[in-house]
Amino acid sequence: MWMGLMGAGLAGLCAGFGAAYYRQRRQREKELKEIAQLASDILNGTEVTGVSACEETLYAHIEHMLSRIQRMAMGRQEEVERSRAQIQQLITEIAHQMRTPLTNMETYLEFLLEEGLEDEDAKEYLEAVRCAEQKLHFLVESFIKMSRLEHHIILVRKEETDLSATISGALGQIGRKAQERGLTVEAAVPEKIQCPHDAGWLGEALLNVLDNAVKYSRAKGVVKVSAVKNEMFCSIQVRDYGIGIAEGEENKVFQRFYRGSRVTSEEGFGIGLYLAKEIVTRHGGFMRIVRMDPGVKVEIQLLELC
Repeated sequence: MWMGLMGAGLAGLCAGFGAAYYRQRRQREKELKEIAQLASDILNGTEVTGVSACEETLYAHIEHMLSRIQRMAMGRQEEVERSRAQIQQLITEIAHQMRTPLTNMETYLEFLLEEGLEDEDAKEYLEAVRCAEQKLHFLVESFIKMSRLEHHIILVRKEETDLSATISGALGQIGRKAQERGLTVEAAVPEKIQCPHDAGWLGEALLNVLDNAVKYSRAKGVVKVSAVKNEMFCSIQVRDYGIGIAEGEENKVFQRFYRGSRVTSEEGFGIGLYLAKEIVTRHGGFMRIVRMDPGVKVEIQLLELC
């Protein structure tokens, strides 16, 4: 009798284990099918909702991880799409900017091929071709700089250098253009300002700002340049009394290829201030433009502690 009871107990225990194993196996199969469906949804672009996120199960953990993977993949896809759209826009903008000088070169080269061309006319046409070539050269160089800066191919290397010397170098380069327009450039810059910066790149940024100030100033006007240093930062200001900018354009003028609504006959491509701000940003500083009456004031600040 005792043996019979033990046998019955063992049989019941085995039956219980078997039933439990069967239920667990069915549950695992169900979860695996659901995980396979989740993976299929991700591949098909269907959003994973994470309905089991509050459960503390292996399935809930896997579902959460798959949901994160999907969000990361979607984010990268969106980034790729944005990058593709930016490249397409840039190509369109470059083509638009280069069309005019190329058309001018083509036109004047055709004139030069005409028979019976007078020497004076030939000189005029050659000068026009030379101007168009210079514009193309400027555009190509600017595009290369933009690309290298944006992709960190060229790095800004800051050194403890005399900022006054960098400003003087930029003023020297813009002097002839200012003189041709009858402009007076007034500089209030200390004899020496030690400030960590890349003299080459910051000098180019300053030259672009000064070029804008001279270009959009009224003939026989004044451009004022000043610099100061305190415990926190070094500041450079360029003030002109020219055509200025319209309200709401304070940030737009730093966009690539943007030209102010008040610009009429002045030549330009809307690249100078964009490059200048990129360079200043790479220095860990910031740059802003302030509307004045008349003209504008451009402020560049470089943090002394950077």
